[in-house]
Amino acid sequence: MSFILLILYLFCTFIRPQDWIPELERLRLVNFISLATIFSLYIERIGSKKGGFVNAPQSRLMIGLFISILLSQLAHTYIEGAKEAFSSFLIIFILYFIILNAINTETKFKIAIGFMVFFIFLLVFQGMYQLEYGYGWAGQRPIFQNNSMRITWVGIFNDPNDLALIFVMAVSISIALFFGRSNYFMRLLAIPVIGFFCYGIFLTNSRGGMLALMASILYYFVKKTRKFMIGGIIGGLFIALIIVLGPSRLGLISIEEDSAYGRVNLWYEGILLLKSNPVFGVGYNMFMEDLPQTAHNSYLLAAAELGMLGLFFWMSLIYISMKGLTLVQETDAKLKDYALGLQSALIGFCVAAFFLSRTYVIIPYMLFALSGSLIYIVRNKNPGLEFKFTLQDAKRSLGLGILSLVLVYAIIKLGL
Repeated sequence: MSFILLILYLFCTFIRPQDWIPELERLRLVNFISLATIFSLYIERIGSKKGGFVNAPQSRLMIGLFISILLSQLAHTYIEGAKEAFSSFLIIFILYFIILNAINTETKFKIAIGFMVFFIFLLVFQGMYQLEYGYGWAGQRPIFQNNSMRITWVGIFNDPNDLALIFVMAVSISIALFFGRSNYFMRLLAIPVIGFFCYGIFLTNSRGGMLALMASILYYFVKKTRKFMIGGIIGGLFIALIIVLGPSRLGLISIEEDSAYGRVNLWYEGILLLKSNPVFGVGYNMFMEDLPQTAHNSYLLAAAELGMLGLFFWMSLIYISMKGLTLVQETDAKLKDYALGLQSALIGFCVAAFFLSRTYVIIPYMLFALSGSLIYIVRNKNPGLEFKFTLQDAKRSLGLGILSLVLVYAIIKLGL
């Protein structure tokens, strides 16, 4: 029952009828489904021989990140801010928890991935509808910027950049299945699907989305061929095609561009915020308290708002998910393609995150949860397989976090 509720929950997450059908909004549909799913999971775990919820290293790190978010407010005695932070991030934590625990078998994983790709696929048609009629299924208008139109959706995907990133996630999974060990029918189906997703990214006119797509494709082919030169050439051909057919705004990425210069200034302000509160940060969602815009860098945003403590947990979630997906690729031939697809999607997100403030959007947390589920499934098939977040992993995560800030600082020095 919990798995059926999960599919319904994913439908509400992507298609979001509660955001554009008034009757469903008044019913608090998502709240009801999430509570029903958690209750169903609890009942199933009581009757299970193994008992308990899915044990994944990501879960402890998610709790650590949640605590760091609360501490970022409590350290400044922002009690009301802490309450708002709790209710805001609780939604993401519940999404993570439900995905991780409801997808606990190989069959469920494949079905869930299939539904996710299908739901995201529907949003491409929504974008095409918006392009033709000037408004979307929910009546929302597109965004006009730099003499070009950018499609949107509603709720958490009302920003074209977020819409582009979920299209990238779907592209990464579809490409992995097409070039993997899928049957002939799946490969045949994947060709037009990949094309539609790329067209959806094009309609968002998102530079961050295009960068994510290029990074994801390049990583996939390098990892797939296990040869940097060959994989780079194949991926490079795809990227060249993307640049030729890509959005007009992609060519505007330049340090001399006004928006780029403004971004560098915001990065400088973010560094100053981190220096003023290095451990706990200035507080969750407090970056714009005295600044006109957000950080335009997810790593710096995490550091400035949550301090080095929050950045450590956020980077640890990325690191351990990448490590786990690599382990799946090395130990399970049936799930190898899915793991590589998710890993490519996560790489794409990490690249886009360097230019977008997406620390708290649901996309990476969905990937964290899916990677945790995949690791759990593989460990059940291989009881002797160990997977832990070690002290060495913690050091590497901290090092990656510091490296991201060093890179930001280097760009600031070059740009100012």
